[in-house]
Formats: sequence, C-alpha cells, structure tokens
Amino acid sequence: MYFPIGWPKVIKTPELGHGKIKQITCNRDRILFAILTEESLAIWFCKPCVPIVYQKRTSKSIEKFGTNVLAEWKPDSSMIVVATSEGHLLFYKLGVPSDHKGLYVQTDSPHANLRRDSAELFIKETIPPLKLTLSDEVMVWDGRISGMVCITMSELMIATTNGHVLRYRWDGSQNRDYTLDLRRIPFCINQQVSKAVPIVEENTYIVDIEYSPLVGGFSIVLNDGRAAFLTAPTLKFDPNQVQGIWAQGIEDATCTSINHKYR
Repeated sequence: MYFPIGWPKVIKTPELGHGKIKQITCNRDRILFAILTEESLAIWFCKPCVPIVYQKRTSKSIEKFGTNVLAEWKPDSSMIVVATSEGHLLFYKLGVPSDHKGLYVQTDSPHANLRRDSAELFIKETIPPLKLTLSDEVMVWDGRISGMVCITMSELMIATTNGHVLRYRWDGSQNRDYTLDLRRIPFCINQQVSKAVPIVEENTYIVDIEYSPLVGGFSIVLNDGRAAFLTAPTLKFDPNQVQGIWAQGIEDATCTSINHKYR
C-alpha cells in the first residue's frame, strides 16, 4: 500500500492473508482508515500506521451474503457499512470499551542507557482500543450494489444495477419515498439549457458515485462510460426535483471524485 505524498511507505497486512484488497477508505477526520478485502474488514490508525481491530467473516456468512465489495464510514465514525456481492448491507458498530486504555503504550527500560531521550521516539497520540461488532444485515431487493455514499449523519445512498439510487438509514431501514430512478431524471448539457431528456438506453446504471454538500450534488459515472452531475434545489434531493448535467466529451469514464475548492 502506498501513500501519494513523500517516499512510499510499505505496510504489511499479515492478518488479511492472501485476500484481495477491495477498498481503502479513511474516516472523515483522517484519523482512522479501513482496509476491506473480500472476506475481512480491518481498522487502522493513520499516524502512526498501526492496526487496531480486525474481523474476518465466516465461510457460512460469505456463502449466505456474498463477498465484500464496498465500505462506507458514518460521519461520526461510529459505524461502517459494507456492501456485498449478493446485494446485502452489513452494518458494523465501532466503539470503545468502557475500560478504555490506549493501545501501543510505550514504557522505558529500567536501564538508563536504554531509555529514550528524544521526544520523537514517543507516540504522542492515544490509540483507542476499538471494538468492531456486526449490528445488522439488510437485503437490498434491487439488483447488485454498484455504488455507495454517505450523505448525512442519518442516511446513505445506494446505487444499484437496476438504475436506481436507494436511500437507506443507518439503522438499516429504507426511505422509499426518496428513491431516485435514472430513467426519470432529466439530463441536459447545462442548467441554462431548457431542453432536458431522461436516459432512454436500457441497462444503464451508476458504477461510481461521490457526494459533496458544498458543491450541492452527486458526481456519477455510468456503466457506458458517460459521466454527469446530479443536483437539486435543496439537499433533500426530492426525486421530482433532481436534475442531471452531462460532463461533455467524456465517453470512457471509470471513476469520479469531487473537489469543492474548484467546484
């Protein structure tokens, strides 16, 4: 695993075995990051890079729900949701035990010549002993899950291969009134153009989705290589008010990211 800044740092993950890494994602504060493989979920501390907690799913769980595909943090880092290949959502709670004591506590040797004199040799951060617990399992009855993004402290959006964007709460319940259907969203070149046409092609769905409340919408990539931005007058994203704006000249998009500084 490499960081894009400075010299490459190679991190060994022996607890993950030979499983294929599906995703690496930081929490909002960039203090923790999750490593998701097909069969396991591990939580690491960022600086220093040390593992905190790890959970591997059983063969029975994988057979029933499918392998891990995507992961998304709750904004307050109290939960992580994992999407599986068979269209399930696995909700994990992340907490600190009541008898809280930091991990990786360093103690000096009783021998004076072996003690550390420099402050740089001490870990200043308190690394919490987190506990990872599976709290809920939800079946998404709408095809495979192709994308997932958290929009508020209480809700997240789930893109499926049936061309829908579903809204789920962090307790596992679905907010059906706010489901988006790509075939009913009008798309145009820009918001000043009055002519807007919905997607008419069959089997068109979202393969990557990102959300920014500061920009005010979703950046999406479709399975046919096109890209667009979904916006609405309010951040409630009422299905009757959502509008799509095409990213012109793009036919081979694979993924997307939003930078609110450059809008």
